[in-house]
Amino acid sequence: MNRRRSLFALSLALVLMLAAIPARLESRQVAGSLKREEIPFASEYPDNPVLPGISGTTGLPFEGVYAPVAVVLDNAEKAHPHWGVMDADILYQVPNGGAGATKLLALFADRIPQAAGGSRSARSPYVDVAREWGGGFAFAGYPTFEGQNKASVVDRLLAGSMHSNKRAFNLLGNNDYAERVKGYESPHNLSVNVQAVQALLQKSGTAISPRPFLFTDARPEGYEAARQITLRHYGEEYRPGWDNPASGSVFTYDPAQNAYLRETVSGPYVDRDAADTPLPFANVIVQRVRFTYSGPYLLLEYLTGTGAAEIFTGGQYIPGGWYRKDLDSRTVFVDENGQEIQLQRGKTFIILTNAVTTVEYSD
Repeated sequence: MNRRRSLFALSLALVLMLAAIPARLESRQVAGSLKREEIPFASEYPDNPVLPGISGTTGLPFEGVYAPVAVVLDNAEKAHPHWGVMDADILYQVPNGGAGATKLLALFADRIPQAAGGSRSARSPYVDVAREWGGGFAFAGYPTFEGQNKASVVDRLLAGSMHSNKRAFNLLGNNDYAERVKGYESPHNLSVNVQAVQALLQKSGTAISPRPFLFTDARPEGYEAARQITLRHYGEEYRPGWDNPASGSVFTYDPAQNAYLRETVSGPYVDRDAADTPLPFANVIVQRVRFTYSGPYLLLEYLTGTGAAEIFTGGQYIPGGWYRKDLDSRTVFVDENGQEIQLQRGKTFIILTNAVTTVEYSD
């Protein structure tokens, strides 16, 4: 009964949040699809050159050592506001289980905070997402299995040569890079010193090759305006009114910042340490991926190859796609002609989800 009341409260909060947003022109819903067969993908997309003084993850000025660290973040309502996320270059929203449950994965590369959280446990999809960056991966434990299991985080780490305290950093147990903080209920209160993790990553001698996105100062032209984006997550089956409120979000475009501001049932998406400043995302990308399961555990076994993507950048919607050669290669986002997208400079928010999640946009 308590879970029912909690879900009802979250659903009501999301409805009220959407109702409070000023009405615009009639919204358009993107047809959920895992593939866009009409896109002429190239057989291969070579890595882009590293531009001196320019970040490959944000397109902004950057001088320093490239040693990225990805951190798993809790996405429960009680885990908000997160901290340290204002320093993240990329935020991924990744499925965590059935019924539209998700967590976040924050990639830190340009700026490395001393504290970020609250961190929670890993699942196998998080390893496969983090693996493309070749850096460190921090998480608060994982499910254990007897014998082999497709959902085994340990097996995925070993497959990616992500060894303990070299590239993989379990925040639970004895270490000097994680602590519980005040102001949040357990287990939503685990903080990671990302600087300390990065130092261990560098000490390990891991060779890390930057895999830059393409960036531009020009805004896209010739596409439909997308000033507001609404996402609702359902899991494997679309049932009106049964979306997961904690995973849903609304992005509203701010022309002055040339960025989207995110809002969830917890309110505007902010960093705990800058509570009056919603985080701006220059690019919002919905990457469609097929879900599979091992018992109750969700898998992303189709993160390589090609697929459909909804790309929102510069206040416009580009019906595009994605390409990834293998798990140790970068994900390339392309337009309807199969050409790699030039992103706007700044933070990027990437939602990994299936064809059931609904995406609506309006101008």
